[in-house]
Amino acid sequence: MNKIATLFSSILLFVTSVISAQTISENNLSSKKEKLIHLETGINLSLPVHIMMYRSHRLGIGINLRTWKAISSKYELGIKADYDYRFIKKNSRILTPESTLEERALHSNFSVFSIKPNLQYNLNTWWYWGIETGVGYALSDEDSKIGLGFVSEYARNQQFGICSGLYFGRHFDIGSKKKNLGLSMDLNQFLARGHAENTLGLKLNYHFIN
Repeated sequence: MNKIATLFSSILLFVTSVISAQTISENNLSSKKEKLIHLETGINLSLPVHIMMYRSHRLGIGINLRTWKAISSKYELGIKADYDYRFIKKNSRILTPESTLEERALHSNFSVFSIKPNLQYNLNTWWYWGIETGVGYALSDEDSKIGLGFVSEYARNQQFGICSGLYFGRHFDIGSKKKNLGLSMDLNQFLARGHAENTLGLKLNYHFIN
């Protein structure tokens, strides 16, 4: 996991050094000053990258909602709500009457809700990266009280954790509106009791206010 995080950070630093000299256009700046609150929403697609979670679960799909305000020509301060639903690995649910609750939950789908304050930095008109951290709440389809308690490092009723994310993306134009679509690569984690479960994925967002 450390190698993945290092690679992700290296990519961010490299791209930043190449394009940070570019500036946001004057039209974009005036547009941001005129609008106080912005709203965007989109879909999430992700895969677990922790070895234990990857053995039992695969694709996660979800939605996100972000509201934000430009605090300077480069920085945006906002808050993001995420919901993700993660599916078990195909044909992995092989259980017996003797299986424990943790074993049944390990081979069940689960959901994670999170709310995270968010800081985004615009490298130029098109490229951006951001960081966020907040609280997450997990629910297992097997038993809502267990949350992510099937992970051996967590407690049996591990429903709450710290959710954080690091992302890098690009804006796109759709139709006559400018910068109303964003595609980003996101590295996210659910942290509790000193242990993090990590996912890597994509977010496709639509910006309603332009």
